[in-house]
Formats: sequence, C-alpha cells, structure tokens
Amino acid sequence: MARRRKHSLTEIRDMILDSAEEIITRDGVDKLTARQIAGDIGYTVGSIYMVFPSMTHLITHFNASTLDNVAARLALVREQEAENKEQCLEELAKAYLNYASRNINRWQIVFDYRAPGNVSPIDIDWLQQRIDVITRQFAIPLHQLAPQRPEPEITLAARSLWAGIHGIGTLFLIGKPIAATPDHLNDSGILLVRNFIRGWLAELPAQ
Repeated sequence: MARRRKHSLTEIRDMILDSAEEIITRDGVDKLTARQIAGDIGYTVGSIYMVFPSMTHLITHFNASTLDNVAARLALVREQEAENKEQCLEELAKAYLNYASRNINRWQIVFDYRAPGNVSPIDIDWLQQRIDVITRQFAIPLHQLAPQRPEPEITLAARSLWAGIHGIGTLFLIGKPIAATPDHLNDSGILLVRNFIRGWLAELPAQ
C-alpha cells in the first residue's frame, strides 16, 4: 500500500507502459497480460485497469508511443540530411527499416494487432494521424525536389513511398521463410527510393 501512495496516476501510467515495452520487446504481445505488468511494477491488477480500461486501450497507447518514436527519429534524420534531398530520402528509408529491424515485436503490433471480438474496434484516427506525421518526413524533401507539384501529389507520393518501404520491412522481417540482414534491408530500401525518385521526377512536364 505504501508504494502505491508514492506514485501519481501519471507515474503509474508511465510505469505500466515501460513494463509493457519490456514484455513486448522480449516476448511479443501475446505474452502481455495485466497480471504480468502488475507483478513487474508492484501494483494490483485493479490498479492497471484504473489507468487503462482494457488491455486494448493499453496497447493503443503503446502503439501510439511507437509511432511517435519513429516520427521523431525520422524528423532528426531529415534535419541532418537537409542539404541533399535524394540522400535525405535514402537515409529516411534506412532509418525506418533499421528501427523496424531492431524493434520487430514493437513495430509489428502497430499494424498487426487486432482487438478481441468482445472489445469495440479502436478508432483508427489516432493511427492515421501518426502515420501522416511519418509520411510528412518524406513529403518535405519530395516537395523540395519538385516544388511545382501540387500538394495532393506530394502527399500521395510520400504515402506511396513510405508504403513501399514499409512493405520491404514486412516481407523481409516478418515474412517466412524470408530472412534478411540490416544490409539487405538498407540495399532494398535505397533501390526503391532511387527508382521511385527517378520515375516520379520523369513524370514532370518539360519546362
């Protein structure tokens, strides 16, 4: 009881999410339970549900945190590679794939997790909003490469490029029996980016 009085709900929330990250990273989402988390942080199962009404809500918050981390890393890469736009896009692809390869369990459940049948489906707006932040990192250098293109075309191109990069990660990291080293992932990502840029810029009307 004394331990529970030492932490605010916000602190308990952070402890829960930290425990969930450790369990998911180590064992996968199938091993994530309220009882396991409660044991890790020294609270009762009821305390977990005071903060998160269900495990689905907990995983939703966890997934949101994952996408926020990805977006922050991509934004940093984009700022560091701002001078050369083509190189910037290649580095963004590598950063995304490297995050996925180093955090497979965490990255995979963002897109694969489905709420149990007795739980209402999660509103997907939170997911789309965060993916939009990620694709924005690709849209900025694409816009700088072709500033004459209208914004809807830039947005579509950025989403398409990200989807292709994400697909590479899915096939190489999760697909079976395919397996790949980080170098294979990076080489595939770079090849996709270079050919995407070449074809996309070739569509521009002659000046």
